[in-house]
Amino acid sequence: MSAPETPREQRRPSAEEPRIARTREALASGLWELLQENELADITVAALCRQAGVHRTTFYGHYRNILDFAASVYADVVNGLGAVNVDQRGTGRTQEEVGVLYAEALRRILVHTFAERRVYRALFHTGTFHAVLADGLRPRFLLALYAWQAYGLVPAMDCEVAAAFLGGAYASWIEQWVAGEDDDVEAWLASLPDLLPGWWPRDGFPGV
Repeated sequence: MSAPETPREQRRPSAEEPRIARTREALASGLWELLQENELADITVAALCRQAGVHRTTFYGHYRNILDFAASVYADVVNGLGAVNVDQRGTGRTQEEVGVLYAEALRRILVHTFAERRVYRALFHTGTFHAVLADGLRPRFLLALYAWQAYGLVPAMDCEVAAAFLGGAYASWIEQWVAGEDDDVEAWLASLPDLLPGWWPRDGFPGV
């Protein structure tokens, strides 16, 4: 008989974590409020901290500047909109159903980034947001690749490398969307299948 496993010590949440989360939420709310009447480049740390009721030393303890914070906030928004309720085996769903879920997630991202196009243009103009967004999208694509792998669709490849590549490609695709004047979400989404690998499912895309 094998010896029983030694119980693993559970990680206890730091007492600081809820406070940090509340601070970030207050700063994010303050940023969105200020952006209603101001350009991102015109918002100062002092103004944001006044709006959020947060001390500047607290802000600088986590972020270098307004652009650094805004990039983090907006990348998280895109990442959240890209979330799909699928595990890495696609359990309980058909390939077609999973494909539709991913297409719907992309549609949500396009609708949101169009509505906030002014801010996303400013963020991409910094030259650093692309990398932040790509890094945030990478885990989403890794999950998608594992799901497609479970359906036998993915050719022999390093999924980590492929996920990083796709994260960067999609960040560029979103950047082109917000940089242009096109407002047709469905047409932009319909253009994506031509850019995807041949084995990537097309379920859920307009016109497919």
